[in-house]
Amino acid sequence: MYDANRPEQALALLQRLGARLGADPEYVFLMSQVHLRMFNMPQAEHFARRAVQLARTPVSLIHLAVVLAVGEKTEESLAVVDQVLAGDPGNVNARLVRCNALMARQRISETLATCEEGLRYGWHPELCVSYASALMSLGEPERCAALLDEAVARFPDEVSLASLRAMAKTAHPTISPEEVAQAHRDFGAAVNRVKPAYTSAYVPEKDAERRLRVGLVSPDLRRHSVAFFVEPLLEHFDRERLEIVCYPTNPIEDEVTKRLKRLASRWRPAVGKIELQLAEMLAEDRIDIAVDLAGHTEGGSLLAFGLRMAPVQATYCGYPDSTGLTQMDWRVVDSHTDPATAEVDARATERLWRLDPCFLCYRPPEEAPTPRLARGMDGAVTFGSFNASRKHNRHVCAVWSKILRAVPNSRLVLKAQDLKDASIRARLLGRFEAEGTADRVQILEAPKSLAAHLELYAQVDIGLDPFPYQGTTTTCEALWMGVPVVTMAGHTHAGRVGVSLLSAVGAPELIAQSEEDFVARAVALAGDGARLARYRAELRGMVAASPLLDGQGFCRRMEGALRGMWRAYCGQ
Repeated sequence: MYDANRPEQALALLQRLGARLGADPEYVFLMSQVHLRMFNMPQAEHFARRAVQLARTPVSLIHLAVVLAVGEKTEESLAVVDQVLAGDPGNVNARLVRCNALMARQRISETLATCEEGLRYGWHPELCVSYASALMSLGEPERCAALLDEAVARFPDEVSLASLRAMAKTAHPTISPEEVAQAHRDFGAAVNRVKPAYTSAYVPEKDAERRLRVGLVSPDLRRHSVAFFVEPLLEHFDRERLEIVCYPTNPIEDEVTKRLKRLASRWRPAVGKIELQLAEMLAEDRIDIAVDLAGHTEGGSLLAFGLRMAPVQATYCGYPDSTGLTQMDWRVVDSHTDPATAEVDARATERLWRLDPCFLCYRPPEEAPTPRLARGMDGAVTFGSFNASRKHNRHVCAVWSKILRAVPNSRLVLKAQDLKDASIRARLLGRFEAEGTADRVQILEAPKSLAAHLELYAQVDIGLDPFPYQGTTTTCEALWMGVPVVTMAGHTHAGRVGVSLLSAVGAPELIAQSEEDFVARAVALAGDGARLARYRAELRGMVAASPLLDGQGFCRRMEGALRGMWRAYCGQ
C-alpha cells in the first residue's frame, strides 16, 4: 500500500497490527514513513525516534533526519545526519538529506560544500540536482549549465537533471535561443524514454461548443506569484461555459488558498500523488483541458503531463519557456513575448497561442500602500531590483555597474528573500566589487509583510530589469508603486516578459533594444527629474487603465483561447 502511494489504506492496516507488532522495528519504521507521506508530522517524528531506539542503524537515523528536516527542525536534523556521515562519509542518502535540509533554509554555501565533498566519492544524479540548484541560487548559471551538461551525459534518463538543465540554459546570459530550445527538447525526449505506458480512461465527446471541464494543476495556489495571475481567471470565468477544477500539489495553504478555493468550481487536493495517480484523478473527473501552471519550476507536474492526462494539454504563466514535452499541445504567450515568426514557433514543442495584447492579468495586493517618494536630502538617484538574486549574474552586474558609473552619486538597492544567506550576499557584492561599484550597492533586509515590501519602493527611483531572465511579479509591483522599470528586449520568452508588461501599460519608451541602449535609457531617465515625478504620480493610473488589470477582458480572451484549443481538438 505504501509503495503504491496509498498511505491512508496502509495506515489503516498498520493500526490493526499495532497490538501485536508495536515493538517491531520494521513496523515502527513503516508507521513513521506512512505518517510522513501524509504530512502528519508529530506522529511521523514520534515513530521515527522510536525506530532509532529499537534499531539504531544508518537507515533509521537518515529517516529521522528527513522527518526533522520536513518539520523544520533543521539543526537537529543536521546533527542526526552528521552522525551517519562521521562513520560513512560516502553515504549518498545521508548527504542528500543534509543538502535538502540546508537548501530549505537557504544556507546555500553549506549546501555547495556538502555537494562538492559528496561528489568526490562518485557522481550521483540526485547529488548533481542539489549541486546544480545551489549554483543556480548563487547566480551562477554558466557553472550550473556546465555541470548539468556533464551530468546529463552520464545519466541521460534522469529527467530531473534534464529539467534542471533546461532551466539553467534559460537563465544563461550568453548562449543562443536555439541551444535553450534544444535543452528543453532533450528533456521531452528523456520523458518519452522513461515514462510508463498509460492511456486515459476518459474518452470525451467531441462537441466543440459544449461546457468544458478545465483542470489547473499547480504547486503554487497560495501566496505565490502564479496565484496573482490566476486569480482574475477564477474570479471572472463564465460558469455556464466552463467548469474549473483546481489540483493543488503542495500542502501549504494560506489566505490566498482560501480565496482561490471559494472561486474554483471544485478543489481537488493532489498532494503526494505520483504521476499515474494524478492522471487517474483527472480522468475520473473527466477533465477536457489540463493546464500546467508550473513548467520546470519546483513542484511541477510535467511528468504527469507527459503521460497525456487530458485530451488537450496547455501550459501557462508559471515558467517562461517551452516545456519540451511533445504531449503538451499549447503554450499561452503573446506577440511581445513570442513574436509570430517561423523561427520562434519552431523553438517550441507546443503550438503557441498568442493572447494579445498581454498574456498576463495582474491582481495588485489590496494592502499595497499609495506610491510616494522618500528620497534623501542629497537627491541622489536610486536604482533598484527586488528580483531573486539568482537572476543577478555577472553579466547583469557588469551592465548595471556601467549605469552607476555614468550617474554621479547614484546607488543601487537590492532585495530578495535569498539574500538572507551571507554567502549569497558576499558573492553578489563580489561581482560589483570586480566592477569597482560595490560601495554604491546596498542590500535591503527583506520585510515579513507584503505591505512593508511594497513600501520599500519609496526608496527606489528607477527599477532595473535583469536579463536574460526578466522579472514578472516584481515588475508589476514596481509599476503599481509608481516606479518605472527599464528593460531590455531579449531573444526568448524569459527575456521579453518586460516588453509585454511595459507595452501593456503604455510605457514602451522604457524598453531598450541592446545593452548600450539599456544603459543609455537608464542614464537619461536618471537625469530627468520631471519625468521621474510624472511616473511616480501617473504609473499606477496607467496600470489600472491597462489590459494588465482588465480582469474581465483577460478572462474573455482566455476563455476564447481554451475554446479555440478545444475546437482544434474537435477538428474545427
